[in-house]
Amino acid sequence: MFIISFDIPFDQPTEKRRINRELHRMGARMLQQSFWEHEDLGQLIKIASSIKSIGGSARILEEKFIF
Repeated sequence: MFIISFDIPFDQPTEKRRINRELHRMGARMLQQSFWEHEDLGQLIKIASSIKSIGGSARILEEKFIF
C-alpha cells in the first residue's frame, strides 16, 4: 500500500477538487485532507506528476507497519 501526500496552491481550488475526484474515482481511500492511500504506485505517480505540473508538491510513501 502507498500513501500520497500533496499540497496544491490556494489559488487553484478547482485543481484540488479535480485531484480529489480523480483519487476517489480510482478507489483511493482518504486518510486525511490531501493524504490518500492506494495500492497502485503507477497511478499515484501520475497524479503526483499532475500536481507538480500545476505548481503543487506531492510525496508518495510506502506504508510499512513496524509494531
